[in-house]
Amino acid sequence: MGSNAAESDAEGFSVTRLGDQAFSTNYIGVRLPIGKIYVGLMEASARSDISGAGIYEGRLSKDELLQAQQIHQSLCKAAKESPKNELSMIEPAELFSVDCMEEGRIENRQGKTYELSRKLALLIDDFYERAEKTYLKDGRIISKIDATVEKLTREGNSFSVSVKFINNGLFPIKVDSPAQWNKNFYHLNISAKRLSSDDIWAMDLTGLIPSNAGKLAWQERTSPDGDVIKYMTIPSRSSMTLDFIVTPNKKITKGTYDLSASINMYANVVGSANMGRVNFHSDWSNPTRTTFDRDYPSTPQEWKDFEARKAKEVSFLMPGATVAESGYYRAASIAGTRDQFVRKFEQGTAAPDLDFQRWDRWEWEADLARATVCKPGETCPREGRWILRAKDYSYGSKGDLTYPQHQQLFRMGEQSRSIDVANVDGSRLFWEWLSA
Repeated sequence: MGSNAAESDAEGFSVTRLGDQAFSTNYIGVRLPIGKIYVGLMEASARSDISGAGIYEGRLSKDELLQAQQIHQSLCKAAKESPKNELSMIEPAELFSVDCMEEGRIENRQGKTYELSRKLALLIDDFYERAEKTYLKDGRIISKIDATVEKLTREGNSFSVSVKFINNGLFPIKVDSPAQWNKNFYHLNISAKRLSSDDIWAMDLTGLIPSNAGKLAWQERTSPDGDVIKYMTIPSRSSMTLDFIVTPNKKITKGTYDLSASINMYANVVGSANMGRVNFHSDWSNPTRTTFDRDYPSTPQEWKDFEARKAKEVSFLMPGATVAESGYYRAASIAGTRDQFVRKFEQGTAAPDLDFQRWDRWEWEADLARATVCKPGETCPREGRWILRAKDYSYGSKGDLTYPQHQQLFRMGEQSRSIDVANVDGSRLFWEWLSA
């Protein structure tokens, strides 16, 4: 509850609200008769008015203390009575815990606020809302963890992103390495939003080993399962910066971007009340800003790497299936053979039929941003093997003509060759891409 050992023997009460699938909690805690109040904000992911997560301390005014005493007396009485059943049952429930003096000693009782009378439950909600509004703004910070995206820059064919974790509290905080966070429970997400647009590049850094891990003073502990966990202790009023190398999973348009962080982690406070599971974001009102002077991918190597990765990520299509990812697809068999040419599929359309004597499915191969055909003498739009073809407009044609003797390796941006073919008008000739 944010109190020390001496305070824990005094009368008081707390109200806890469960958030984020009941993993993170917010609470207020009151210690009587000294009139101290603690506000814990561990679930702050949806708050636009505050960044980070933490515990705040304040002292109640005379009127607030009087109301807190009334709530305490009512809770001590109600906790021993049967549920009133005047309110709808809501789960996860708002919980109360009250310490009452009974026969010369402190007794603790707990329950759910929807089990209280309507009048008392509403009184508690009103007190909670006013206390949170007041002391998150004016209270003294006891423990607090913040984060900011320090930078996002190009690093060869990838990007380098730095995330700073900041301890703005009075006590050290232990943070496990994100490389060992369980993705089912925790996350370290970075968002880059392009100014004056809806373009957002989201990066999940959970499970990645920081590129500067070898330069940091990690400590180790053993989990109950026997795993060795690396962690860092961030001293009070200090910070820890983690660097990561990331490769975009989408095309990035050049421009200026605002950077923000969304974090769900475990913050173990040393020497004071623990924060535990926290869910928060960086300061939305003061984002880090960065500018990219060219698109990603833009170089031949970036395009090659990007399409190779995406080809592994996009699921294959069976005939008739709805295309979820636009692109150039190639007919393929489970035996490993593949069709010579790719076909253009748009998102939302149905994958066409196949010759099942030869092919089993459609496999994504290339992005639609770069064409797979070009006229002789034009700039080649993509790197790889190309073959010369000719449009066949004759009656009964079974398709365009192909000239296997004319294959060529072209680099992206290189001028494609002009070749004369006997008895074929040059306007009918074109180069078609085979593969990277």
